[in-house]
Amino acid sequence: MSTKMRAVAKIKPGYGNMGIVEMDKPKIQKPYDVLIKVKSVGMCGTDVSIYKWTPTVEKEYHPNLPNVIGHEFAGIVEAVGSAVTGIKVGDHVTANEHIFCGTCEYCLAGMECICQTRPILGCHINGGMTEYIVVREKNCFILPENVSLHAGALAEPLSVCIHAIERVPVKQDDIVAILGAGAIGLGLALVLKGLGVKRYFIIGLEKDKARLEVAKEFGAHPIVLGEDEPLTVIQNITGKKGPNIVYECSGAIAAIKMAIDICRPAGSIGLVGIASKAQEIDTSRLVFEEKTIVGCRAFYHKTWETTMKLMETIGNDAEKLITHRLPLDAYDEALELIQSGKCIKTIIEP
Repeated sequence: MSTKMRAVAKIKPGYGNMGIVEMDKPKIQKPYDVLIKVKSVGMCGTDVSIYKWTPTVEKEYHPNLPNVIGHEFAGIVEAVGSAVTGIKVGDHVTANEHIFCGTCEYCLAGMECICQTRPILGCHINGGMTEYIVVREKNCFILPENVSLHAGALAEPLSVCIHAIERVPVKQDDIVAILGAGAIGLGLALVLKGLGVKRYFIIGLEKDKARLEVAKEFGAHPIVLGEDEPLTVIQNITGKKGPNIVYECSGAIAAIKMAIDICRPAGSIGLVGIASKAQEIDTSRLVFEEKTIVGCRAFYHKTWETTMKLMETIGNDAEKLITHRLPLDAYDEALELIQSGKCIKTIIEP
C-alpha cells in the first residue's frame, strides 16, 4: 500500500501559486485521531480567496505554506485511535473544520467559531482536498444513512446557513428575505424549507436566473433585481408587509444597504456574507426604526448536531446544489467555475 498521496495546496504567498503536491499519507498519532479516506470535497469561495491571496486571507489565516486547502469534505473512516469510541471503521463522516481549543471563554460559552486559538482545516493547517486526512474524533460527525458522500460535503455550508438562523431565529409565519443566490443563499432557502417556514423570498441578479429556479424548487419565491423591485414584490404577496427577517448572503455593500432598507421596522438582519473591504453604511434607519443587525460567523460546534438531524430530511434536495463533479487534477477548473458564476457547488473527488 502506498505511503504517499496527492493533494491541492497553496505552495507560496501571492496570487495563484497553487498546485498538486505529493505528500506522506497521514497516520493515527493520538488516541482520539480518526483517519478518513476523503471521497468528496466542496470547492468554496474561501479557497478562491486563498488562491488570490487576498488581504483578508493574509491577515486572518497566515498559514504555514505549503498548505492543503479544502474545508468542506466527507469520506469513509479507514482507521481510529485507541481512545475513539463513537466512530468506527467504515462509517461515513464529515467534519467541523474548526479545531477549537475547548477551554477559552468563547468555547466554554459554546461559541467555538470565535475561539481565538482555533486553527481551521484548509486555512491555517492542512485541509481535506486530498486523499486522506486525520481529524480528531470530537470534530467528526457520522452522516445520516440516507445522505450520500457527495451531499455530505455540503454539511459545512449548510451548517453556516443553520447558524445564521441560530443567530437570527425565524418562526414558521415570519416573512423572510434572502439576498444573494450563491451556495449559501440557496442553502438557506433549503434550510427554511426543512424548518417549515411558509413565506421566504430570494433576491438575485439577472445572471442568477438558473440558480433562482433551484431556489424555487426549495419553496422560495425568486425575485430578479432589475426586473423586479424587491420590496414591492414582497409587499404585494404578503399584504403590504415587508420582511421582518433578512439574511444578507452576498457580502456586496449594495446588498447590505438593501437589507437595511427592505427590513420592516423592528425587524432583524443577519449578515452572513463577508464584504471584501470596509464600506460606509447609513445607520440612521437602524436607529429610527429599531432594526437589529447581527453578524453570523460560520457555526457553533453544536450547530453540526442540528445539521445532521436536518439533513435526514433535506439531504436529497441538497444534491441539487451540486452542479459539477471533478477529479483532483481539475481543481483549477473548479476555481474558474466559481469565479465565473457557472456553478452552484463544485465537488472534487480525490
